[in-house]
Amino acid sequence: MREGRGDMFRMGTTATHRSIGAIAMACIAWSMGGTAAAQETIRFGAALSLSGRLATEGKLVREGYDFFVKHINDRGGIPVGGKTYKVSIVYYDDESNTNTSVKLYEKLISEDGVKFLLGPYGSSATIAVSTVVEQHKLPMVVAHGAATTIYNRGYKYTFGVLNSVDHYTRNIVKLSSEQTPPLKRVALINENQLFPQLGIDGAAQQAKEFGLEVVFKEKYASGTKDLSSELEKMKATRPDLVIAGGYTDDMILLARQIKQVGLKPRLVGFLLGPTLPGFIRALGSDAENMLEPVQWTPGMPWKDSLFGWTAREYADLFQKQYGHAPDYHPPQSTAALEVYYHAFQKAGSLDPQKVRDAVAATDIMTAYGPIRFNANGQNVAKSMSVVQIQNGKPVVVYPLDAAEAKLRLAP
Repeated sequence: MREGRGDMFRMGTTATHRSIGAIAMACIAWSMGGTAAAQETIRFGAALSLSGRLATEGKLVREGYDFFVKHINDRGGIPVGGKTYKVSIVYYDDESNTNTSVKLYEKLISEDGVKFLLGPYGSSATIAVSTVVEQHKLPMVVAHGAATTIYNRGYKYTFGVLNSVDHYTRNIVKLSSEQTPPLKRVALINENQLFPQLGIDGAAQQAKEFGLEVVFKEKYASGTKDLSSELEKMKATRPDLVIAGGYTDDMILLARQIKQVGLKPRLVGFLLGPTLPGFIRALGSDAENMLEPVQWTPGMPWKDSLFGWTAREYADLFQKQYGHAPDYHPPQSTAALEVYYHAFQKAGSLDPQKVRDAVAATDIMTAYGPIRFNANGQNVAKSMSVVQIQNGKPVVVYPLDAAEAKLRLAP
């Protein structure tokens, strides 16, 4: 769901834009030999946060989808039932707005005739959109919605390739409890949004499980431009460990202001932030030693069963194509499309119900990791690691059997 790079679509499309779109589709059909030839393409659909407050993440997501499209089409496409289909994706920009996302998925289904959906960015949008696809009985493979509430409602058409948010902070809390002496006092802060709230609530439960005391727990309103007052209150509680939940811009602000107010915990962790492009660049040395739980790193010992790439080879190919190294967002996106690839082959059909059933039976290995869904549509086959920024780069520090470097604690 990476950068716009061209065909970004927005709500409020004018009649002129619709006409241009119709003409463009007609030209594509003509160039492929008419309507019958146009059916040789499998179309996916997604509304992504290509503008607005989640655009940093949304553009990374698109890149991962487009990466799959390029490489599968270079191989000739997807074989299904004796025919081979090229792949394309219909994109819209939901402007980081959940209500807009819902309208756009309705448009993808009802107006554009898309039968195979890719998830939006973020848990709030994914929860809302999953109701739409459930009503239409069409499959949606989600790459970027981690809230447990997406998957615990008994829905049958939504599947997520990523670890759900209740897994995110567990290893940060666990490794803190394993230090000598163990870290005991934890402060928690999050944006008042679904994903950050669920993640930080999970951290509070895990702190109790591993014997840490929660000495501070507060949320802040979306759009807050100054977190110094919250951090001053946090500072008075003398935490050993700080864990924060929010999105990129807020986490950069929080990391900067932690230094400014003189808050000095031994460890600082984020639900997301340090591995995203721009975080280290924005903070410089202030990013050192900060932690993030990650779904994926290039050093993971996984090899893709479709393309034959290792995680490292995926990263190198992505860097060559886009000019920057991937964090976990792009490979998550690519993995979602690989689920569909295998489902089409297993089903031997493009019938949405047969494909949905084949998706439910997924058991594959990708460069992103293993994928196998439980009855709720959650991936239960993979675990998460913890990375720490050391010398300007993210390195795995936990679990210990996968560690690339030793954990650093502030004095």
